[in-house]
Formats: sequence, C-alpha cells, structure tokens
Amino acid sequence: MASVNHDIFGSLVGAEQIGKFDSSELVCRLYDHLYAIPVKSVQETLPLPSILQLPQLPVSIMGVCVFRDKVIPVLNLSPQLDLAGEPPQTETWQMVVISHNDRLCAMAVCDIVEIINYSSEEVEPLPSTTDGEEYFFRGIKRTELGLVTLLDMNAVVDHCHLPPREHDSVQDDLDVKANESLIISLIRLGEVYVAVQIDEIERILRTPEILTEEGAPGYIKGKALKLDADQDNPQPEDYYPVINMYQVLEQPEDIEAQGNLIIPKASAFPIGFYTGVVEEIREVNKTDLAKIPPLTVTTQNNYVQAVLKLKDELILLIDLNKVLSTYENAKHYVKRT
Repeated sequence: MASVNHDIFGSLVGAEQIGKFDSSELVCRLYDHLYAIPVKSVQETLPLPSILQLPQLPVSIMGVCVFRDKVIPVLNLSPQLDLAGEPPQTETWQMVVISHNDRLCAMAVCDIVEIINYSSEEVEPLPSTTDGEEYFFRGIKRTELGLVTLLDMNAVVDHCHLPPREHDSVQDDLDVKANESLIISLIRLGEVYVAVQIDEIERILRTPEILTEEGAPGYIKGKALKLDADQDNPQPEDYYPVINMYQVLEQPEDIEAQGNLIIPKASAFPIGFYTGVVEEIREVNKTDLAKIPPLTVTTQNNYVQAVLKLKDELILLIDLNKVLSTYENAKHYVKRT
C-alpha cells in the first residue's frame, strides 16, 4: 500500500496494525452513522476550523479553510447521504484532510473513532440503498462498533468536481513578493468580512437614497443619483445602478443597519456597490493572501480573488472589476435608467 504517516493517527485504536492487513481505514462518525476513509488518503486530522463560505458553491462544499497556507475546500457529505442533524460546528466537529488522486480537500465529520484493519474478503456488498448513496460506497465492514460503510474516495472527489491540486506555491496572479503590501478597505458584510483593494475605489460614500425599480434583477438594489447631477431636476441619464453586494455574496442583509456605497475606479459605465460599513482602511502584507483554488471558482464567483488571513479571521478579497464582468446585465440596466 502507499506510504502512510503513522504519526497523524496518534494513539487511535488500531493504528499500530496499519499496513499489516489488506486494508487500513480511518473510521469517522457522521451523525449516527460510521464511515471509513482509506488511511493512505488521509493527510491529517484536526478540529474543524473556521470555514469561510463562498457564493454559489455546490451543496457538498461547506466553504474553504486555510490549511498550511493553502486554501482548501471543506466537504460536507450529509446532504448527499440524506443525513439529518445539527450543522457542523467549529471546534466541536473534526476535519479529515484528504489527499487523493492529486486532489486536496477536507471532510467535516462529527468525530474520529478508530482505525480498522481487515482482509479484502471481509468486505460485504452494499445492502439495498438509493442510487445516490451507492455512488459513494465500496461496501460495508462489520466491526465491534457496528456496521461501517466504506467510502469510495474516487466517487467523492469526482462528485465534488475537484480538479488536480496546484503544486506551485508562488501565487503569480497576485504578484506576491516578500515584504510587499497592499492597502485594503475592510468591510463587514452580513456574516463575513470582505476586502477591496483601495486602488480599485474612487469614492466611499454614505448610502444615498436608492430608488428601487420594478423588474430589475435581484442583484440590483436600485439606482442612485449622480453627485454632479441637478438634484432638483434629475434626468434619467443622471442615475446609475447600484449592485447589492449582499445578494452577490449571498449574505443576510440588515435593512436597518448602516451601509456604504463604493464607487469604483476605471469602470466602463457609472455603477455603485452597496455594502456594509467600511470599518477601516489598512495595510496588509501580500504574503497573508492565499489564492482561491480553481476547484471552488466558477464562472459565477471568479470575482473572489483571494482569502486574506488577518489574525483569526478569514476575509474574502473581492475584485470589483470582475464583479462587473460577471454581472453583465448591469450594463443593460444602465441603458434603461
């Protein structure tokens, strides 16, 4: 079998028998069920850290976390396995970091139980299940703990559309060099912090009156009047659309809370971004940026440029120009206003 780092399993029951049988597997509990992951695919186990949610992820991906200076996706297979219970909790749940077929990800589990070691003839076929469940399983193994379902890691990584991992540690697109820094605006947006490079911002305004318009797409909060327009006799062309970043980033919006309007630089057309309050402007080191891997970037959320590690907080670095590129309909909305 593939080389296994025995140290990561500590004093788990069965760890001393790894490699002495046909198969060795890490048994994890997910609610009231036991599942097993081949130890050769396990890179590390640790308490579930803070998870940063990204917009428009598949249901099987909770979000991302930072593991050894890399951003990796964290999987939750409960929806696919039709398991009900309280959602994963930071620190009380565990996380299994998995490296399989050149894919790197993590899986959230309720608990890590023990190592089981067995001969191949001890594996029993699956009982009658739904097609969706069978897809993830290789069989079952009877143990003193009860029935343990053997996960098929090929199926898991394929289902979550995980492409091969990136081995290059140099984040070329972020142009990261030692001691280089950038200045960001730090914005509280619902349940997350987001950051925007100050070089992308023309102005940060107190939220002006935003007029709603029937038929506008959901991500358009409304339209606002240009500062240099005749405030007493505005014309249709004096208004610009306002993109609601709460909607874009799928965050709950407190309509009673204060907010800001960000006017971007170098935009091809007048536009504003409605956000939460810009709490501070600060300088950060580029080495604190971790690139979002392609496996969590779709054509719908490629405006998430990176994750910024700021003390114990993970912050999304947003590229406003890519937001505009993604939401092309905003241009049509400009013409209508």
